[in-house]
Order: sequence, then structure tokens, then C-alpha cells
Amino acid sequence: MAGLQVQVIGAGIVGLATAAALLQRGCSVTIIDREGVAAGASQGNAAAIAWTDVAPLASPGIWKDAIGWLADPLGPLTVRPAYALKILPWMLRFIGASSPSRVAASTVALAALNKDAYPAWDRLWKASGTHNQVRHEGCLEVFDNRSKLERARSFWAEQRDYGIEVQELTSAEVLELEPELADHVVGGALIPGWAQVDDPHILCRSLAGWLEGQGVLFETGEVMSVEPTAEGARLVLKNGETRDADHVVVACGAWSKKLAAGLGDNVPLDTERGYNITVPNPGLKLGRFVMLPGHGFVLSPLSTGLRIGGAVEFGGLDLAPNWARVDAMISKARKLFPCLDASEGKRWMGFRPSLPDSLPVIGPSSVSPRIIYAFGHAHHGLTQSATTGELVTSLVFGEKPVTDLAPFSAQRF
Repeated sequence: MAGLQVQVIGAGIVGLATAAALLQRGCSVTIIDREGVAAGASQGNAAAIAWTDVAPLASPGIWKDAIGWLADPLGPLTVRPAYALKILPWMLRFIGASSPSRVAASTVALAALNKDAYPAWDRLWKASGTHNQVRHEGCLEVFDNRSKLERARSFWAEQRDYGIEVQELTSAEVLELEPELADHVVGGALIPGWAQVDDPHILCRSLAGWLEGQGVLFETGEVMSVEPTAEGARLVLKNGETRDADHVVVACGAWSKKLAAGLGDNVPLDTERGYNITVPNPGLKLGRFVMLPGHGFVLSPLSTGLRIGGAVEFGGLDLAPNWARVDAMISKARKLFPCLDASEGKRWMGFRPSLPDSLPVIGPSSVSPRIIYAFGHAHHGLTQSATTGELVTSLVFGEKPVTDLAPFSAQRF
């Protein structure tokens, strides 16, 4: 079956990784994107290969935090008033996904998907020559609230159940690792297996350059619909042109919902709008990725500066950014890192494609096995992209995927 013609919709990290896996199996691949390589969420993520995350966002206790967060318009979770009614169905599904049985099932599925996330990336780094863009200093979770620290222990125990190393640290041990932290830190944990790339945008551009050098074609255009044909599938572009292929992969993140709906799959995809600022001269030096679970954001040292970002805002694709959310993160970060200077930096807002149960959609459309979905990875698009690409490639070649894809089916809703 070598020589198959495959059209990949989306030039973000999932689309690029999928094209790489297809290329290595001898497929002829074209990537089409409405704006270009890494123009969306893939350029501004926190740069983590967070394969050690196995807990879905939906959890039985999440609403204890969510109620307080929603009361703060600049807190870790907010809903823009103009979008409240539109996000309500998603929120109701999120509540349903927060039951103990649903959370347990989602955790098993996430752990299975993430188990091969790093090995798949290792294969892709080596094949593409981008292995020099990854670091392995681990992730440091930091707490300045003792009750939240105590609650985190149950999550750490769950990670250990899946063979993930988590080292709980005293406040003194945390400060020894990151001495520029404020002394009111109460404790934390080091996750040594966590990895990080130098800069996600640079990595995407490097992968795109390698793919192009290997014969992958890149095209800019907006796909309005995907249609099954007797020989495979057809793309219909906004300008009226069409593209035929043996297989089509829908991997355009937050813009995948409309295409899936046109194929009869009504996937409850929405966007968790994320904000960040990348500061070239932050006035401090971090030795590793620092996560602040109690505040909902992270500090990620990139080759291009310190990226401070995170939080969740539900506001859809059209509302203007609320840059006060960046200011709020900077203010909170300074309480933990008093030396932080964020007076200069590049601000960014992006759209994380998110499903209520925290599981992406990976698998065939309901109308044709030749139209395959690969979207909805939310906070873990970079983490899960390489293994998603390999799983999609297995489906293209009619092979049994190494991971059970039933939990990720578009038809599960």
C-alpha cells in the first residue's frame, strides 16, 4: 500500500507529526492549513512533553476549585459573559465526565495514550534530526498552600500506580532546586521523567523544513468540507477548488468541529483559550519547568525566553483577547518569584481544542474509514502528537493500533 496519497488538514504539531509518520511508511503527503505552519496553538504552548499527566481535567473534586475560580474574572478558569450560553452544553458534559466512574475510565485511556508519547517522540526526533531541541530537567510542582499540597498527594499516588516517578519534596528541597522562589513555599514534587522542547514554534518550523525536504507538500487554503468518494475522499476549499486523495486526516485543532459535523459526527469540541507572555530577559533563571497547580499556570524556560502561561478561558474563536489575564498571571508569579521582571515580553493567546472528558478524538469518521480524525488534544497536543501520528498511520494501513482507540472515537458522544 506504499504510495498512498494522503491529505492532512492542519499544519499544527499534530498534523506535522502525522505527516511524518505517514511519510516514513512511504505515503505521498500534502498538508493544507488555513494560515500556515504552527499558526495556531502549536506555536504558543508551554513546550512540555507531559506524558506523566494521566488525570483528566474533569474530576470529582474539580468543582470545589472551579466555583472559586469562576468568581474571579482573572482567575485560572473563567467564562466570558458573551459566551456563557454557548459553552453551557459543554459544561454539562464536563459535569457528567466528572463522575468517579467516568474519571477512572478517562484516566486509563489517557495513561494508555501517554505511555507511548515519549517513545514516539524519540523516534520522530531522531528521524527528523530535531533531537537536539529537547531537554530532560523534569518538572517541579510548587505549592504555597498547604491544603492544596495535601490534595495533590492523591494525584501523585495515581501517577505512581502507572509507574511514573514522583518525588515529593519539602519546602527546603524545593528551594534548593529553585533558589529564586519565595520562602513561603510549603512544598512540592519533582517529576524527573518530564521533558521539554527548547521552543515549540522553532520545533514545528524545523519539522516542517525536514518534511518539505523529504517531499511533503504544503498548501495554504481553508477547507470547507470533506466528502467521501468511491476511491477515498475529497476536500472542498473555500475558493471552490477540490483535492482528491486516498485518505484524509482532519487535524486542524479547534477548527475541526465543523468538518466533523459535515461528516455526521457532532463532536462537542470547544476551545480552552490560553494566555501567555514570553519574556526574553526575565531577571531570573529557572533550572526546569515549574508548574503552579494551585494557581493554574506555569513558568517554562525556553531558548527564546521565559514563558509564563496557562489558565483556561471559555470564549470561543471570535471574542477579542482579554490581556488583563496575562497581567494577573504576572502578578501572581511575582509573589512566588520576587525577582521576576516581565516589563518586556511578547503576549499571546491561543485556542486549545478541548473535549469535556479530556480525551482527544482519534479514529475514523462515521461515514468512511478513509477519513480519519486527529484533534481535540487540549493541553497535550505537543505531548500526544507523535503517538497520535503513528496511530493514525496504523489506521491508514489497515493495521490494529497499539493503543485501543475505542475511548477516543468520535462516536462516543
